Amino acid sequence: MTQTEQAEIPDEFEFERHQSRLSLIWAVLVFQAKLIVDGLRDLVLVPISLVAALIGLIAGGNEPDRYFQKILGLGRRSEIWINLFGHRKHAATADSLIEPLKQKVMSETEQREWVQKAGQQLNKTLDKVNQRVDSAVSAREESRKEERREQD
Repeated sequence: MTQTEQAEIPDEFEFERHQSRLSLIWAVLVFQAKLIVDGLRDLVLVPISLVAALIGLIAGGNEPDRYFQKILGLGRRSEIWINLFGHRKHAATADSLIEPLKQKVMSETEQREWVQKAGQQLNKTLDKVNQRVDSAVSAREESRKEERREQD
């Protein structure tokens, strides 16, 4: 798409593109936070599971794995709650805590002029980068088409 064509795109498409970017940034931040929580959970579960296994071996009697199984259950429940990849839509997860935070952050971004200006500047810069990339891709595609025509 040429710069002229890009400039002719109605504002609603520009707004949607900018909102998509904001949604992507939010999703990445949430994913990173969940990765941290998931990693911390794993760090905690490593020694606890080893202790549970040791206690089971020493004092477990006929059920040496009972403590370890409880730790596995705790791990499963915490995995469901963290919902790292967002596949649980209708369960009590960390997402239910994150949603009000998202609403507050989005509300604040709409109310803070400096945040709006920074966002507008970022979007202008990204729009220019997107245009350059689109132009480069179009030129490359055109070059490949020309090469194919010459080969035929």
